[in-house]
Amino acid sequence: MRLLLRAFSAAKSCVTTGKVRPQPFGGRNVPPKGLPCRSQEKYPEQGRGALISTQASMPVRILLCALALAFCGAEQTAQAASVQEKQALRELLREVLKDDPSLVLDILRDNSEFVLDVAQQGSDLRRQRMLRAQWEQDIQQPKTVVLDKRPALGAVKAPVTITVFTDFTCMYCQQGEQTIKRLLRAYDGKIRVVYKNMPMKNHPGAVEAAELMLAAHRQDAAKSWKLFEAFFANREKILSSEGQAFMRSAAEDAGLNLRKLLEDAKGEEVRKMLAQDEEDAKRLGFDGTPSFLVNDLIIRGALQENFFRQAVDMALAAAGKG
Repeated sequence: MRLLLRAFSAAKSCVTTGKVRPQPFGGRNVPPKGLPCRSQEKYPEQGRGALISTQASMPVRILLCALALAFCGAEQTAQAASVQEKQALRELLREVLKDDPSLVLDILRDNSEFVLDVAQQGSDLRRQRMLRAQWEQDIQQPKTVVLDKRPALGAVKAPVTITVFTDFTCMYCQQGEQTIKRLLRAYDGKIRVVYKNMPMKNHPGAVEAAELMLAAHRQDAAKSWKLFEAFFANREKILSSEGQAFMRSAAEDAGLNLRKLLEDAKGEEVRKMLAQDEEDAKRLGFDGTPSFLVNDLIIRGALQENFFRQAVDMALAAAGKG
């Protein structure tokens, strides 16, 4: 600890006296967006002011070591150090940062990629805690939705049902669908996925795509999944001025009877199913897509797969199947 204090004092002297001073970032001399500072050696045209030199960064590195030892606590150092020495180090650190707060920014810039990783981990942990708390409440509040005659995949008697409120013109629904496919493989026999429609009425082709999918499932369930895949794989085509022509062509490619399909899509049964899906979504407080119900647990948005796995595991445990 005493050696560390001496090294830290020397670093402070170098920085505050100006004998060795990190080059600040300024003007246009900044690293390309998304790249850590150390990537500058690949971009010499950015100028030497964009990167702290090896010599100038030494006091900063010493400061980093001091921070790590002072606050993360190396076990051996902690055992040998006295309370007074620890306090002295803290005071030195406080004094250096007070004299030159830009050192903190220099450190963050020089380790920007690491800092972002830590921030993302913190954000994920916070979200996990928030979701867990929400799910603990959800699991005490049984929820019912109408699933009769809706397109479904997976084991019919699976202990966990994932109800997906989706929109074929929604980019995030398209992303979420990839997560659902992986979950079906990972939890084979344990989950069933049922699709309910929540088309955005201001999206061209959204309502018609939902109507056609329900009508297709009514006509031929196996062929309807070909249409399902075609719709999600060509979301942008549905949104385009050629959307209607594309959807009808996709229906024919799937082997469906187009005349009957168009008739059923505008029929009373499909209309009632869409109205029921909308009512269920409102009752659950869903105002955007995709939204999910994992038994009684609510998930909003196309979250990372690990969040869905946690919800499924919790639902399985609650069902006594975990």
